[in-house]
This record gives sequence, structure tokens and C-alpha cells, in this order.
Amino acid sequence: MSIQKLDLKTDLARIIKRYFQDLEGLSPTLNYYDQVKNINSPNELCLKYLNLTTRLVDPKPREVLKSDLFYCPKRFRTVLENLENKIKNGEDLTPYLSSRVGWVDDEGGRKDRHRDRLLIAWGIHHIHLGEKKGSNGFIERTGPLLFVRFTEEKAYFLIIRRHGRRTKKNGQKSKRYHYPWNRQFFIDILHNNWSDSIRDNEVGLEYEAPSDEEIKQWMRGYINVPPKTKNGTAYFGPGSGFTLSGDSIDNVRTCHHIFRCLESTEGYLRDNATEFVKLSDQMGAQVGGSLEFRMDLFELIGSRVRFEILEKNSQVWVDYEEGKPLRLRIKPKNNL
Repeated sequence: MSIQKLDLKTDLARIIKRYFQDLEGLSPTLNYYDQVKNINSPNELCLKYLNLTTRLVDPKPREVLKSDLFYCPKRFRTVLENLENKIKNGEDLTPYLSSRVGWVDDEGGRKDRHRDRLLIAWGIHHIHLGEKKGSNGFIERTGPLLFVRFTEEKAYFLIIRRHGRRTKKNGQKSKRYHYPWNRQFFIDILHNNWSDSIRDNEVGLEYEAPSDEEIKQWMRGYINVPPKTKNGTAYFGPGSGFTLSGDSIDNVRTCHHIFRCLESTEGYLRDNATEFVKLSDQMGAQVGGSLEFRMDLFELIGSRVRFEILEKNSQVWVDYEEGKPLRLRIKPKNNL
């Protein structure tokens, strides 16, 4: 039995473009699809998609924990209470994130506008504390930011710190520029409050502690240098760290893993086309003169890959979930 069509990587590229369109529903001004519609490389699309979804916060209920240094100025307490409730209830936080989550690349624009170095290096998000939502769908921007580390079940509130220049009462900007993105006190806070949560990132290396200014320059060059706490404990991360391209190491590895799963499944179907026809016949499905496979669903369940492939002529689905055997099922007649 011949296979007329089987190209899971191209199918993945099509699906990811559709997912970019779906994410535009998070805010009225997002235009992810326009940024990726002319990209045909499955590898490039996969990495851009993972880089974006890493910067977003998966809406799921989480326990909120606060560090011993955490203090919220009075003017932000109502906003913070609302944020806590949203996090506990698993609501979408996109309006509170950096408006730069609207970019998936920096072509023709500001360098690294689609990257969050603090998140890639140390796994820490920053959240704005404005009250009113603008026409772009984002909460008004604030100088003080809430710095949070999210895991699957918890939201660690580290500290509220200012960024940029303070606006004076006369409307002018102060000369001092606040740049918190390279400050190793974030790691101190995690170490002093929730060391168990980053224990896997601890490294037993002896070296001179880098300065915050050195960290800043290395981050700009996508160089991974473990920060040190004041007591001398060194950590790699707790973000995944940078590749030479500036992308997240974890996301690059995940893309490679996804393509290995696709390639192995594609190879299996090619090598077992006759067996596929035999099993389909036993299920009462009629296979035409050739096989035409098309992947219609792809998802990551944690770190496990799952996808569904439809053979067009027989209307038989091939279900793949990592760690489980392939499963065949007949597409219902009313499922168009």
C-alpha cells in the first residue's frame, strides 16, 4: 500500500499558525498571525510558539506565597488583592504582563523585544500594577512592578520594585534610572524563603561572585553565569538559561524532542502501512487506493507530546501520546 501524503512537520507548522491565531483572543491588539504567516519553517515556528507561551502565564489555580521582604505600597493594595484572587482562581493574567508579549520576533524592530531575559535566565515574571485597562487590552503601565516566580502549583511573590525613571510631581522624569533585571537579590529572596523550590538548580562551584553589572552585560550577550547569594550559594537558573541565539535552552530542547516524536511516528507509519490497512479493515474502515495522513491536533501535556493524525480516505484516526502505544479509532460520521 502506497502513502501519498505523510508530512507531520508541515502539518505541525500549519497547526502552530492556527494556535497563534487562537492566542490573539487574549487581547484586542495582538496580531501574532501576521508576524508568522510567511514563515514556513516548522522548527522556527515551533521555537517562536514555545518562546511566546513561556512568557505568558498558564491560567490555572495556584497558591500565593509571599517572601519575608514583601511589602505592597498602599496605593497598589487593591490591585494586588485582585491579582491574588485571579491567580488563586486560575484566571488569565495577560493584561498585567509586559505589552512586549505582543511580539514573537524582533525583525525590523527593537532587539529582543520578543524576549524576557529575566524570565529566561532566572524564571521570574514581572507584572504591572495598574488599575485601568487601555484600548490595547493591557492594564496601565506602572513604574513599580511585582516580581513573581510561577510554578505549576504556586506563585511566589518575591518583591515589588521600581523600573525605569520615576515621574516627579511636576511631571518631569527623575535622572535616576531603575534597572532591576540583573539584581541578584532575586536569587537571595528565593534562597532565603523557598530554597527547596530551587534546590535542583543549585551548583557546587567555587568562583568569585559576579557583580550585578557583570550579570547585566552577560545577560545582554546571552551568556549563562550562575548568580550567587550573599552566603555564597550558586544557582544555575532557576530559569533554563540562554542558547547562543538568545532563546530558552528548555524551549530549544523541547522543539528537538517534538520533532523526534514526529519523525519516529512518521517512520513507523511508513514501515507499517500494510499493517495499518489490515487493522483498518478489521475495524470496518475502507481504505482507498493510497493513504493520506494529516495531523489535526498537537499538544504538550506537561512535557509529554500528544497528537492526532487522520487518514483521509479511511477516516481512521491515529492517536499518539508519548509513553503509550499508538491507538487507532474510526472518525465518527458526524465529525466533519
